[in-house]
Formats: sequence, structure tokens, C-alpha cells
Amino acid sequence: MNVYLDNAATTALDAEVLSAMIPHLTHQFGNPSSGHCFGRQARQAVDTARKNVAELLHASPEEIYFTSGATESDNLAITGVLQSYGIRSVITSPLEHHAVLHCLEFHQRESGVALNYVKLRENGQVDLFHLEALLQQHPGCLVTLMHANNETGNVTDIDTVGHLCR
Repeated sequence: MNVYLDNAATTALDAEVLSAMIPHLTHQFGNPSSGHCFGRQARQAVDTARKNVAELLHASPEEIYFTSGATESDNLAITGVLQSYGIRSVITSPLEHHAVLHCLEFHQRESGVALNYVKLRENGQVDLFHLEALLQQHPGCLVTLMHANNETGNVTDIDTVGHLCR
């Protein structure tokens, strides 16, 4: 018997999600950017989904973006924050997901954003004392640390990180 243990990368589609999606994958398909009736129906479905997600998150539909996956989402979030706020310095971990590290390295290379790596303790946890020192050296920076590492299983104390960032 085979056992699938890579759910961090790809997980089987939930039966309820599949059931909800079947109409859109079979007979209610269309490009939501097209003006024909199939496109308008698809646009309505996307807008309804956006509204539903916004309600769950207590956000407005205009704040909800659907992307192709985690890498695009990471790039969109990091690039958006750096550009919108003019941030020139970032603190991250050397164990951050490659999608994040590659995006940060791109901004370092292309626009001179300073990239600062927080030290890790022997157990792989973020050294919060070093993080605090880096925050004092780089006020107004972006801090990007994953809550739970997909390879090591380490969990970052996000409450403390958030407190230090304030």
C-alpha cells in the first residue's frame, strides 16, 4: 500500500470542492475576461467567490486576489509591499521558502534592497534576540518569516515576532 506524504506540496482535492467546481469545469466554463455570455457567467462566478472569501476574512472584495499559486502570491505580496511603501531593507531567514528568497534576491539585485538574514538557533528556530537587534538596525523594514517551515516542521513564534516588529 502506498502512502502519500507530500501534502505540503500538493494535496488531493476535497470532494466538496470538486463537487462545487464540476459545473465550472464542464458546462459553465468560460474566460471571465471575455464579453460573451460564457465569459460573463464565469466573471459572475469569480466575483461571487471573491465576495464570499472577503466575507469570511472580514475584508472587501477589492482586497481579494486570486493567483495561480503560492509562488505568484509570494511575489505579488513582497513586490507590492516593497514598491507601495518604498521599503529598502528586508529581514528574512535563510530557511525561508525558495519562492520568497528568490523574489527577495531579485529585488536585492535589481533595485538594491538590503537583504538581512536573521540567525537561527541550533534547533533551527529563529534567534529572536538577533531579530530584535536587526530590527533596531533597520527600522521600517519588511520582515518575512514563515510561520511553519514546510521542510523542517519548525514553528516560528509569530506572536513574539509581531510584538518585536511593533
